[in-house]
Amino acid sequence: MKLGVALISGIFIVTFFPQSGNTSSVWPDADAPDRLQQTIREATCAEASAATMSAKLDGTSLSGLLTSPSAPRTTFHVSPDGNDNWSGLLPAANTQRNDGPFASIEHARDAAREKGGPSVIAMSSGDYYLAQPVVFDARDAGLIITARCNGTPVLHGGPLVQNWASQANGRWTAPLKLPSGDGVGDLFVDGARQTSARFPNVPVDGDPRKGWLFAAECDPPIGPWAGNTRFCFHPGDLPALGDVTSLTVDIVGGFQPGSQWGNDTLPVVSIDAEKRTIDTKGTSYFFTAEGSRYFLSGTEALLDAPGEWLYDPTMGQLRYITADRSFPGAVVVAGILPTFFRLAGADGMTISGLEFRDGAPQGSGKLGTDTRGFGAIRLEGANRVRLLGNVIENIGVGIHVSESQDVLIAGNAIGNVAGNGIYVGTTYGSFGKSNGARILSNHIHDVGQVYYDTAGVSFQATDNIRIANNLIENVAQFGIGGGSTWGPQDAVHDAVIEHNVVRNANQRTSDGGAIKLMGEQGDPLNSIIRENLVTGTGHLMNRADGTFWPAGYDNIDEWPTPISWAIYTDGKASGVRIEGNTLSGNVSAIGINGGWSNLVTGNVISHGSGVVFRVDDATGRGWHPQWARPNRIEENVVSVDSDSGIVASVNAPDHGLGFVHFARNRYSGNLNDKSFRLNWRMTLWGNSGNLSDFQNAGVDTDSVVVPADKKEDE
Repeated sequence: MKLGVALISGIFIVTFFPQSGNTSSVWPDADAPDRLQQTIREATCAEASAATMSAKLDGTSLSGLLTSPSAPRTTFHVSPDGNDNWSGLLPAANTQRNDGPFASIEHARDAAREKGGPSVIAMSSGDYYLAQPVVFDARDAGLIITARCNGTPVLHGGPLVQNWASQANGRWTAPLKLPSGDGVGDLFVDGARQTSARFPNVPVDGDPRKGWLFAAECDPPIGPWAGNTRFCFHPGDLPALGDVTSLTVDIVGGFQPGSQWGNDTLPVVSIDAEKRTIDTKGTSYFFTAEGSRYFLSGTEALLDAPGEWLYDPTMGQLRYITADRSFPGAVVVAGILPTFFRLAGADGMTISGLEFRDGAPQGSGKLGTDTRGFGAIRLEGANRVRLLGNVIENIGVGIHVSESQDVLIAGNAIGNVAGNGIYVGTTYGSFGKSNGARILSNHIHDVGQVYYDTAGVSFQATDNIRIANNLIENVAQFGIGGGSTWGPQDAVHDAVIEHNVVRNANQRTSDGGAIKLMGEQGDPLNSIIRENLVTGTGHLMNRADGTFWPAGYDNIDEWPTPISWAIYTDGKASGVRIEGNTLSGNVSAIGINGGWSNLVTGNVISHGSGVVFRVDDATGRGWHPQWARPNRIEENVVSVDSDSGIVASVNAPDHGLGFVHFARNRYSGNLNDKSFRLNWRMTLWGNSGNLSDFQNAGVDTDSVVVPADKKEDE
């Protein structure tokens, strides 16, 4: 059964309201992300035959997309027990121990280049500690890198840290000499990310509303031209810090002008105790102000809690506080690399069945935006690449695709990432496109742990992208966020977003949602968002005094205020069809903010705490292209559960009543005489009323209110 409702002659037959955990109607079992990941690993492992691949993938969404190479391939083996002086042609050492697998991927790559022709690099189980990214280029076209069958090769983004020495009060030190300019991005103990020394400390209960300082009002005020290069602090907020050379601030946008949709990590330049100001190496377009929440990290004075660490590059030493008495037996990895594999012009490569873990967190901040992508696997001008069945964990960005065509990303598990899970798009300045990408059946979770304005899947500058059958959960801002943010140079057309499950999006920002399309390109996107299941979309926003709005809060008469959507279009996004989605347990359901010719139809919406449909012309104010047609919201089934009972809010004074039209929707639940809102300049009867008022204003045709006990019977 497909997700959503059946339409028969314009009459709805509501078969069910799916529960938030039910994914059975979203994708076939064969395409469920965890199952498809295992299937891909079995189908593409080094010893698998062409017949095995075909049989394993039959009945999945990859049937026909993946074919076994026709030409014979030379297989070079790599193992943690290997030796780069051996031939690499044997999977294990021979009895004489004078030949066997290579020890490094680089050596296998170079051997494949020297031999020429199609090759496979087969990775044996075990741990590989990378000192630098492995770079592939045009010489590696068609190369396959895969795990041996039943193998689990794990690539770590930095060295294994050993020789720990116990100090006083649970402190430990270990030597770690890195090249000049390199640093430790993160520390991992038995696979768990630890905390860089910080103030205030991480709350023990993990409450995201705790562990912050809040910026003070500056006197004299700091103008918006300062961006986030300066902010002020309250008396007594900061501890004695000493040398601030290595100090960093993680700061969220200010309460005013309402920019708590993002954050950044910025080097501290100086602190003026008398004026109570902190100057940072920031940017001019991201604003901090009174109420910005922040914490400081990265200096010796802040190392005071279990789980915290600090790297001293001068002494070449790691310092760590542990509460675990068995610590010396733990596996400790220093995350140095934000990128493990870099494919620069390496067309037709396949990477499957590998695990990428424990890297540096760089990747999605605003400082240095020309290099913000990073990516554990990074594609640059690498066409027809296949990334299949990999695990990517504890890194900055999972997969970054820039100016690469026809890329397939399927069956991967990507989690605990600092920034984006997957990015598909362009390089700022050159603006080449990444057309034809397919992102299928990936499990993406715990996204945006450092950089909040990120997404499970983020895309721009791409035509014909398809994002389908993915499970995306627990993300700081967007589950799936794409479209044009700069204009025609990063335009998106013909995107298909379908059969995804997005749970618990927008958990760290004041303005975000589960699925979003931007449209600064100013022409129709001709894109579709259909048959997705979205639940648990929330928000997080603090007031200037450091208190937070309650969860699920929504008030259209208040500004600034948290804004949260299950699905929405923004920035002139036009020509988008939002169809057959099930949206349950979110704040606001569907929003149109600017843009024309959008159609919202056949969606099932229930258990929300805010406005069901919110339509605003703000980002498209004054913009009315010749091709524009009214937005249409038609044939949706809505159960209103919140006390506010607001079904629709229309605020389009610049375009008037012709900006949107509602038709043949069915409403039930907690409705009242204020459930339908229009901007006061758009009608004579005021800004709120019931469905009849809405229809008398000419905004709605043939929608009905159905008693709750009858909605299942009609």
